[in-house]
Amino acid sequence: MPERRSIVVVLVAAITGVAFGRGASALGGSAAARDDGEPDEVHSPGSSDNPYDDTAASHGAPTRQLVQSEGGMLHLPGGRFTMGSANPHAPPNERPARTLSVEPFWIDRTEVTVGAYRACVDAGACARPARTSAACTFEAGDPDLPVSCVHWRDADAFCRFAGKRLPTEREWEYAARGPYATPFPWGATPACANGVTLISEQSGKSCASRPSRVGAHPAGASIFGAVDMSGNVEEWTADWYIESLGPGPAPRSGAAHVLRGGGWLSPPSMSRTTSRNWGSALEAGPNVGLRCAKDSD
Repeated sequence: MPERRSIVVVLVAAITGVAFGRGASALGGSAAARDDGEPDEVHSPGSSDNPYDDTAASHGAPTRQLVQSEGGMLHLPGGRFTMGSANPHAPPNERPARTLSVEPFWIDRTEVTVGAYRACVDAGACARPARTSAACTFEAGDPDLPVSCVHWRDADAFCRFAGKRLPTEREWEYAARGPYATPFPWGATPACANGVTLISEQSGKSCASRPSRVGAHPAGASIFGAVDMSGNVEEWTADWYIESLGPGPAPRSGAAHVLRGGGWLSPPSMSRTTSRNWGSALEAGPNVGLRCAKDSD
């Protein structure tokens, strides 16, 4: 794992008393029941406390692209795009930047909600999310929150129940950034108005006391209209994690799966379009959720 991520986790734990597990973060304390519709603060522009910061670079403003929408999913056109980061200060697992192709596919516009996941549990096709923390959303009483505390196998089971699948890591990054080399789906600068993460690299405080309801930050949508791809909850992908990705196929086996996008307990540096995290089969923290994809017709 990137060295910087370990430093941030230790810092957050020291400030807040939050206990973290391996891979994605797992909150041990309680979260307020209210839904913070508006952020308490906004992120400041890029600063020297974040060595992976890309905000000083020149990035073209992403131009929204109109795509077909059906049944809560977006049909992405596919094509060639740059995957990974060219920033020499970025973690090694994001480099080198490489030009890849992706076939047209469908992806959920939002993260999977508590209400949608509960339907799978009621049908006997999904396990109830593990209650690893008081901050897990399944019992929070709000069906529009993103479901969290979900193991990879349960995320995979939900997508299959819905007639879908987990997105590949390549598909996920394409949905988040398209052909633009922007650090965040909306552009260059992190902001609480666009996504729920930790307020800064040096803060143990999140933009909100829990993940927001899905779709509550439309200004943070990607060029295709996919929302919450930075912050809220980290999202499982289908791929096994390896430290360095090349142009070839994804690995067929491994010890952990890839998580993308960062969550409400992740610093901005781990919530960028190129950020890569991982979770083992035991991972089911309140920072972890999912969205589904499916092949194009």
